[in-house]
Amino acid sequence: MDQQKHIEKNKHKWDKWAPVADTKRWKYDYLRKGQKFVIDMAAPESGIRLLDIGCGTGWALGEASRAISNKGDFYGVDISQEMITKASQNFRGSDNFHFIRADSEKIPLESNFFDIIICTNSFHHYFHPEKAMGEISRLLKPGGRVFILDPAADSILIKLIDRIIRIIDRAHVKIYSSEEFENLMKSSGLKYLGNREFLKYNLVQIGEK
Repeated sequence: MDQQKHIEKNKHKWDKWAPVADTKRWKYDYLRKGQKFVIDMAAPESGIRLLDIGCGTGWALGEASRAISNKGDFYGVDISQEMITKASQNFRGSDNFHFIRADSEKIPLESNFFDIIICTNSFHHYFHPEKAMGEISRLLKPGGRVFILDPAADSILIKLIDRIIRIIDRAHVKIYSSEEFENLMKSSGLKYLGNREFLKYNLVQIGEK
């Protein structure tokens, strides 16, 4: 599949999810727990600039805002226009929330701008992971950190599951191992700080500029 077809597959998939993404179904509840785990680990402080790549309806940004009494600037990008529309509606009237439809490989925001970047359960969909990581590096301030929650292909089981998902879900690209995340970060000029387990086989990979 070429990149443009891949982008269209992802747009279609997430556009369909947008109307129900804020419901209480178990699938979305699980995603919210992961996002809260990442926000708690990132420990945002007043005055930060935080970016969520693959932000969906903006839930994680709202959680970060609540943690610091809304004293910060919060940015979300997503490839799905329906997700961005829903996120903008969710935070209508909040001048410190900004939502942009953009590809993870080319984000139209200022370099050296963010204190924290998060990415939860979407990195395995990125067509060129090295370009996405390069954008993360570009956007982070010196000393800024990135937290990427995704399944980790550190076991034979997850590697097998990854192969199956590639066949049945054309929006999927690859589940990466912790070693691959480390190499991606280092190649992009980031320092790899290791990982922390959210649930079995799901890790938060941490990097710093």
